[in-house]
Amino acid sequence: MQTYKLIDNAWDNGRLLGYLFYYERSRRFFTELLSDLDEWSSPFMFSGFVAKGIYSIDSFWTDKFVEQRIIPPDRQNLGAILKENGLKEYDEFKLLKLSEGYCAQDEIHIEKVDHDLIVPEIKERLDRKVSDCVAKNTNHVIVFFKDGMVADVEISAAVSGNRIFDNIIRDEELFKTVKVAPGGNGIEWGRERNIPSEQLYALKGQCQFDYTDMISFVNERLVDTAKVCEMLGCSRQYVNQLVSAGKLVPIRSVSNNSTFLKSDIEREDN
Repeated sequence: MQTYKLIDNAWDNGRLLGYLFYYERSRRFFTELLSDLDEWSSPFMFSGFVAKGIYSIDSFWTDKFVEQRIIPPDRQNLGAILKENGLKEYDEFKLLKLSEGYCAQDEIHIEKVDHDLIVPEIKERLDRKVSDCVAKNTNHVIVFFKDGMVADVEISAAVSGNRIFDNIIRDEELFKTVKVAPGGNGIEWGRERNIPSEQLYALKGQCQFDYTDMISFVNERLVDTAKVCEMLGCSRQYVNQLVSAGKLVPIRSVSNNSTFLKSDIEREDN
């Protein structure tokens, strides 16, 4: 994960607007804005969200924000531009870094920052992101949050009126493919079907987790060393190196086989 400050030079000494997060594995962007912004001081692309009191911006709209600040993929002389900048292929993140986030419509730019140095408000918000989830049945998902809270989410109620979720609720096998969005920014069935973590967190504490749910969690969310190798495309030796370095922590080890939380393998925020 890469973390960048969003700075607006239209203000004296530059105003911190929030942070842009980039997750390399999934190649996706998310934004967290400071809550002292109003619709006039926020980036224009996000003003409608801020007017509604929404400060966590999803991947779709953050991508739109990034698109304003990089060379478009249909640029006539794109090949020459990429070659001139040492790029072998079109890469939104690398192009954004080259431009430092500047564009003609405003005075906002990005600055790399150590993740540990982000302001307390955003750190607290990140602690309320999703750490794991498991499908309970074809209409409920148990959601675990990074601060230890749990929610039993009735999906049909959470997405009421949004018909792109209809086939997911009807199809049990498809419903079970629910996963955590990069950085814990919600749960999703593919990039287009996402329920934000903030909406899910509002339901914290409303959870009934029974024995059947526990069995489902074990089957769906625990993986052994062989599965980890498959997910990461690596050898057992490399997995052992990750464990020795403390970058991967098994929940149980027996002989040369360990059990891990699937979410620890999928996560991109470490």
